Amino acid sequence: MARLRKGIVVGLAVFAGIAVPAVTLGMAAAPTTPTAESTAAIVATEAAAPKPLPQPVSSNATRTYDLDFTLPTAGKSGCLVCHGDPNLAKIGVETTSSIYVEVAQLQDSAHAEDTPCTGCHLDFAYTAPHKQIEGGEDWEAAAKLACKNCHKDAFSAFANGVHSPAGKPGQTASETVAARVAKGKPANVPLCGDCHGGHVIPSMDDTAAMTAQHLTGYDMCGTCHTEAGEGYADYYHGAAYRRGSLDAPSCWDCHGYHEILAVDDRRSPVHTSRLAETCGQAGCHDNVDEQFLEYAKLIHGHDALRDANPVFSLTRNTIGRAIEALRSLL
Repeated sequence: MARLRKGIVVGLAVFAGIAVPAVTLGMAAAPTTPTAESTAAIVATEAAAPKPLPQPVSSNATRTYDLDFTLPTAGKSGCLVCHGDPNLAKIGVETTSSIYVEVAQLQDSAHAEDTPCTGCHLDFAYTAPHKQIEGGEDWEAAAKLACKNCHKDAFSAFANGVHSPAGKPGQTASETVAARVAKGKPANVPLCGDCHGGHVIPSMDDTAAMTAQHLTGYDMCGTCHTEAGEGYADYYHGAAYRRGSLDAPSCWDCHGYHEILAVDDRRSPVHTSRLAETCGQAGCHDNVDEQFLEYAKLIHGHDALRDANPVFSLTRNTIGRAIEALRSLL
């Protein structure tokens, strides 16, 4: 049947005057032997074809390279091509600072798996060296605040507290600072990264890290709130905390953490109307009453009240004079 169909096709083709290739007839085509004329024609055709022009070498080749390796999909490995070098440093007019990033610290952090470098370091151009994006934020501040892109609830609470960096709509950063100073507030507020750190943010599942963080109150809060930090010295709280007691409260155990409010704000956990609730929270005190709350005045004011006590002052001064007298005899 196949041969019959092929024969009909060939017959019709011949009738119509159409040349039929040998392969159609089931025969192998005879190899064509190249002649001198055909070879010359091929050479002439290739010579006449336009040749691709050589591409000029870009004077800014590093820019392309930077873009290739700092895209978010490969940000971590790409950035560490440079920042993984222990000798990498930023040389300034007066100071030289290391911009080396230790890989082991990143791997131990809470963001080791799901956050590339470019997830936090947003506001700079991918050039070598990096440049500030025109009209953008300071890139260090942008990185410290990048937490808000993922931790929206925490940032919302933070923005409602006394540490909120937000000014009035349309207000420039310098105007916001001036307004804060005019109200007697610090010029700069702590941002997420100032408290939580950057490359070494521990996971909340890391028990050892959370235990160590509990004892960082003096470094985290006392750096700014020096008077409150130095005054946190009462026997049962501050003194125990200084000795490393894990059941003594850190700053945020009483004052809160993200939505930190002024002491005179009725929503604050250390406002007089809420002290019973705060002192009686799980893991702290039982049977908190008004008499018990009288002691709260001593938590930060212990040293001041002690120094104001005339008996203590007399004793301290007497002992001080005795010590000085002994030193003069030695």
